[in-house]
Amino acid sequence: MAGGMGWTVLTKVSASCSINSMIEHSGEIAAFGTSVAWTIGPLLMERAVRRSGVMAVNTLKVLFATIYLALLAWMLNGSLFDARIAPTSFALLASSGIIGFVAGDYFLLHAYSLIGARLSVLLSSLSVPMTAIAAFVFLGEHPGLNGSAGIALCTVGVMYTVQSGKKNAQKAPATPPTGTLPGSQTDTPAVPGVDSASRELSARYRTGVVYGFLSALFTVCATFMTKAGSAGVGTVTATQIRIGSAFAGFTLFALATRKLPEVAAAVRDARGITVIAVASIFGPFIGVALLLYAIQHSNAGIAAALSSLSPVLILLPSRFLDKRRITAGEVGGALITTAGILLMFGIF
Repeated sequence: MAGGMGWTVLTKVSASCSINSMIEHSGEIAAFGTSVAWTIGPLLMERAVRRSGVMAVNTLKVLFATIYLALLAWMLNGSLFDARIAPTSFALLASSGIIGFVAGDYFLLHAYSLIGARLSVLLSSLSVPMTAIAAFVFLGEHPGLNGSAGIALCTVGVMYTVQSGKKNAQKAPATPPTGTLPGSQTDTPAVPGVDSASRELSARYRTGVVYGFLSALFTVCATFMTKAGSAGVGTVTATQIRIGSAFAGFTLFALATRKLPEVAAAVRDARGITVIAVASIFGPFIGVALLLYAIQHSNAGIAAALSSLSPVLILLPSRFLDKRRITAGEVGGALITTAGILLMFGIF
């Protein structure tokens, strides 16, 4: 009897400690959840881009996310949007949404279609060391010995993986994307012959790498604005402002570039719109909300590190889903990059 009571008490104490530990590290858990969400999202977004086009996916994904967030706000707070927010915070969050989503995601989705999801995600992880460098230059925050070593590892890892992916791409060309940027090499039909096909593939690869880097650069700018604007603002409300401003930005851009027919065609495509709707759950809805929560409830550096593990997490599912051969260089580069991120913020 006493032994049974003792076991019961021990079980309750253990469960209580586990719950307290989870609450204490809720920010870190949210950051890791961001990596998981941003691993699933790109795999789905890559398929959506090739089926419906970049502009359609960009516009519709933030529309779906806006709807999801409004429903979540209603369930949590009883209203679709909490308007009690300072004008300065609103302006910073809205600007971060336009820079991070309209500019950053525009180039990232083009990178998906040109070089694939896993390499695009790896390039986007450059935003972490770039953020550390920007903080040193503009805020005077020295990264220290570990930080400097981490930045070096990230740079070497990305360069090694990019070079390895370039060699692999020459053997297996990707499916041409829909809705490419004007002047892109993918607008030009391939000329029969191995040399011309190889040159076109090489040009696609270089363009995709440049787009991935630009996406990382815009992400850095958006991160600084989000950090400043989200202070004292609820996670859901802050995410709503970012996503809502992104939807407005994409809509205006579609109007200016006469891409609304592309968006309308995607809406009429039942299979395509379903993929976009599901992908939006993991990317701009769950992923962005978890990242904001992580930034607010944990060390910013640790949150950035744990939310940047997608380069490693994405390798295995992309191998089975896309039937792509994973080279030793890509695996090594992804691991080196992730090790650099963790080292830079003192995880080990």
